[in-house]
Amino acid sequence: MLRIQALNESGFEMTESGHTRSGPILSSVEDNVGTITLHRPEALNAFNLDMAQEILRTLKEFSGDAAVRAIVLRGAGKVFSAGGDIKEMVGDVRQGDDPAAYFRAPLTAFGEVVLTVRGIPKPVLAAVHGAVAGVAFNLMLACDLKIATGATRFTQAFVKIGLSPDGGGTWFLPRLVGYARAVELALLPTELDAATAREWGLINWVVAEADFAARVKGIAAQLAAGPVAAMGRAKALLNSAYDSGLADHIEAERLAQVANAASADFAAGLTAFIERREPSFGG
Repeated sequence: MLRIQALNESGFEMTESGHTRSGPILSSVEDNVGTITLHRPEALNAFNLDMAQEILRTLKEFSGDAAVRAIVLRGAGKVFSAGGDIKEMVGDVRQGDDPAAYFRAPLTAFGEVVLTVRGIPKPVLAAVHGAVAGVAFNLMLACDLKIATGATRFTQAFVKIGLSPDGGGTWFLPRLVGYARAVELALLPTELDAATAREWGLINWVVAEADFAARVKGIAAQLAAGPVAAMGRAKALLNSAYDSGLADHIEAERLAQVANAASADFAAGLTAFIERREPSFGG
């Protein structure tokens, strides 16, 4: 079977070993990192129902797999993803029976993918390159951390074909960039380069193409070596920060911290700190 180690355009290539599901995505687990690779390079990794269902299925598997302590989401070929599948949309419009057919089931699945990425109690790293457009842009925003190559371009794109954003875009953008910039991205065909996306707070790191694979691997390894349960609780607290009052949030933090303190990871981390060495977290 195949394990995705790299793909030429983004610094990744394929090698043997590991366990992998293929189709509209490729998935693998190596060194406690579960990787999901969007794998429709002939369609610029455009999203359709099959892809969304496979991503969702794999995320749920990774969520319940103790061997997976961190997750990486990336794309095969020249781009991360061009967004929704335009060819499928055009086919529905030309048939005339139901021009919105592409959006009915897929949009529900896209939403479930975003909610699952947001709710999964493990860190998710988006590693993007080339183009990040439409629903792919918003799936990236749902991820906890984002790294991009310097040549990456970002656009909401929806307005170009008479659509409004989906995939949580109108929820994420005002929170991340403020209302004015969110409106600019949603209502104009604005395209951001990687440096601007980082300046606006949409991504965490911009790295050179030659360094991309190594940096992705290094960040994923660091996440996988961390106290996964404590990170999951931190993620849940951050996700609920906009929806709770301060008093309720402080109480939620207290309960999370008590649960952390009762764990073997806390004992391991505390012991390592006292002994002035790096901790080894077991999860």
